[in-house]
Amino acid sequence: MASYKLNLARIQGCPPPAELCKRMEQWGMPADQEFGVLNHQATEQAVFGTVARRFEQAVQTVDPESKEITSQAVERVNLYPFGVKPSTEVLELYGGSASGIEQMGVFFASCLALNTVVEGVELDVVAAVEKLSRNVEKFQLRSVRVKDYAHNSYMAGPYAPKFLDSQHGLDFFQEYADQVVSAAVAFAGPSGRVTATLTPRACLNFSCHEDDQSAVQSILRKLV
Repeated sequence: MASYKLNLARIQGCPPPAELCKRMEQWGMPADQEFGVLNHQATEQAVFGTVARRFEQAVQTVDPESKEITSQAVERVNLYPFGVKPSTEVLELYGGSASGIEQMGVFFASCLALNTVVEGVELDVVAAVEKLSRNVEKFQLRSVRVKDYAHNSYMAGPYAPKFLDSQHGLDFFQEYADQVVSAAVAFAGPSGRVTATLTPRACLNFSCHEDDQSAVQSILRKLV
């Protein structure tokens, strides 16, 4: 099994693929800029590629003789593999954290001078789990994380139980639906088992057979 990410966002004001690709080609990978385009390609409906963001981070070291701590700036690089479908206003990131969505918004607006608005997509975790349970084979609710769980009148706080069977998990899930903040699920893919973690920010982590990546992405997209 291989691990993947699918971070979903909405992008408004994005030009057609051909124009977007042209602007990315013109921007390229300038040595004196924070953002650069590593690669890109266009289809009739979408643009796929990788944007790199370079930034400096202070690293502390100890001088063994003077026993003094010094800081040195080291260049770091974050990569944002992405797909954009302007006609449906969809932006997808295939790596990195949720903050990558904001960084891609900066790249489109500042570097490419596009009048775009990029915002994250909210995922209803409860509705997503219920939809998956109806539409995939061998569905299993593996664990749930809830907030403000009260075991009794003296204890309350985050709680993340794991379940031996889906029915007990679904019973707990339905009882505390208003407090759910994430859920880990499993189901059968075309070539083997799939595991996925669902969160309200629609930043989805999943693992599956390499041949099933596209099929699983299609399933997860339909949850939003």
